[in-house]
Amino acid sequence: MERHGRSSERALLLIIEDDTGVREGLMDLLAPRFDVLSAADAGAGVELAREHRPDLVLLDRFLPSGDGLAVLETLQGDVRTEMVPVIFLTGDADEATLEKCLEMGAVDFIHKPASSRELLARIDRAVRQSEQQRKLQVLAQTDALTGLANFRALSVRLDDEFKRALRYGYSLSVVVIDLDHLKAINDGMGHDVGNRAILSLATLMQGNLRESDFAARFGGDEFVVLLPHQTSLEAAVFAERLRTELRGVNVQRSDGRPAPFGLSISVGVADHTPEGPRESTEALLKAADAALYEAKREGRDRVVVYGQSLHTPPAQRH
Repeated sequence: MERHGRSSERALLLIIEDDTGVREGLMDLLAPRFDVLSAADAGAGVELAREHRPDLVLLDRFLPSGDGLAVLETLQGDVRTEMVPVIFLTGDADEATLEKCLEMGAVDFIHKPASSRELLARIDRAVRQSEQQRKLQVLAQTDALTGLANFRALSVRLDDEFKRALRYGYSLSVVVIDLDHLKAINDGMGHDVGNRAILSLATLMQGNLRESDFAARFGGDEFVVLLPHQTSLEAAVFAERLRTELRGVNVQRSDGRPAPFGLSISVGVADHTPEGPRESTEALLKAADAALYEAKREGRDRVVVYGQSLHTPPAQRH
């Protein structure tokens, strides 16, 4: 398999084509305008699609290693690739075959050999449509208030990260964060002030994330952060930094004056490690939730690691 360099400004295309001449010709044609991956067989192509999530797949209708329609079905059945558009490359002019391709969800088909002009026009159209769908999908997976991911996006990302941690044998930590006394803030100061408190925590959280980390708003006052390659004790350092820095954040009331309270969080941390694996994402989240419950039971404003407490001095109550 081959890859041309990935650029954030350019769409990524995946070619799954067993004919070496056709595959290399497509790569030469497309590389000046797109980032291009290629695979010569169905299995390698599916793995590349799962790992890199291309913006478009150009798929040979007939592959020695697997029927193109079966590859399409596999891609559509995986949450990581279900939204990736597929254009079939086919030398078959049979209308029933082409109709079957479209019925199964292909966005287009191109007869081989195709002119460069026709090929690029069809690809450009499919990429534009894919980008529009992607933007709608992002909106559907984004929390409107904070701009963080929502529960739906968290579920997908947690599943992906857990599978990668299992496959490559590294640690994965889950940090569950609860903004203390949000109901009291909403009842006493109004929901606009409560929203500012939530935004303050979300902004602070985003400023402390690494590129590989992932944060989501899990509920009204609850957030979840995924920290790949970190044990729970390492993740607790991140959590304690958030807890400490949040105590210095001021929230304004509707009239612009500072609100007469400070902010604090209760945090539960749990991990999956090669030495201490979790059986599922549900078990990992359940452990982090249990640690959060312990933090609340102990008086809030503290970080608790599942299985052992980190006793941090509570801030002055508001």
